[in-house]
Amino acid sequence: MKGILKDAVTAVAISIWIGALFGVIASLLVAVCYLPSPLAICWLSLMVALTLLPLKEKTPEWAARMTRFSLRHAIQYNKLELRIEDEEALRTGRPYVVGYEPHSALPTAMPMVFCEHSPIIPPALRSVRVLATSACFYCPVVRHLWWWLGGRPASGSVMHAMLARGHSALVCPGGVQECLYMEHDREAVYLTKRTGFVRIALQHGAPLVPVFCFGQTDMYHWVKLGPPLLPQALTERIARTIKFLPLLMYGAWGTPVPRKVKVTTVVGKPIELPKVAQPSKEQIQEYLDEFIAQMKGLFERHKASAGYPDLQLVVI
Repeated sequence: MKGILKDAVTAVAISIWIGALFGVIASLLVAVCYLPSPLAICWLSLMVALTLLPLKEKTPEWAARMTRFSLRHAIQYNKLELRIEDEEALRTGRPYVVGYEPHSALPTAMPMVFCEHSPIIPPALRSVRVLATSACFYCPVVRHLWWWLGGRPASGSVMHAMLARGHSALVCPGGVQECLYMEHDREAVYLTKRTGFVRIALQHGAPLVPVFCFGQTDMYHWVKLGPPLLPQALTERIARTIKFLPLLMYGAWGTPVPRKVKVTTVVGKPIELPKVAQPSKEQIQEYLDEFIAQMKGLFERHKASAGYPDLQLVVI
């Protein structure tokens, strides 16, 4: 009985954030189907009201406690291991631009390590803010949960403001478009055309920190929109327009609870950048190429010990 209770508590703890996303979307779809029922109208009105509630900079203490509770269980559930290749090179008191890969169906492991309430966040990155797709902040309930996790809308202006205040910024450069190429038997990262995060890092002289997460892609099964259902070009256009790729995803027992797989997150050595107010295309490309090379090296050095000796990395 104790074991069953413990498993139930763990399931609730680790599915707070993801379960809310699934639950809210499902409830909205059901409510729309039952229009013009008074109950459906009331529910949709409540969701709109929650969407309009302001997001406060400081996380309420009760929300911080809930976040720590959830993250602690998630780290234990996935036996998350954090590796830092050169901890001395990560110095406190300076902002970094952290490039996290892969996106996977959901970058679930990202807050486990880099949320400000995470018990294992590297000290030099304690001020990091996670830039998430702006779609997260249009969804009622979910927008507040992700805000309390330290998430902020992914945009150039937000990133500039964070770095200017001395905060580090964590981005998944491939973003939701990476979902178009993901497969269970390989890792695909969409980087060759992602120059924006490098340009902003150069403008602030913020070092680039490559991060790769092994195991995250296996946390969910999915069926994604795209060929043969829709042409690839049309699928990409849809994903860019709505800021996410519609897909059917499910974890353990067909629920929002992620599958129990070991997760290994590796933080690479920072790539030092000069501070350049108006970086040229050549400069941006130079450091993007260096970032991609470091990401490839990070992947190859750690894939065997992380439990994926035969896994291949495809850079798109």
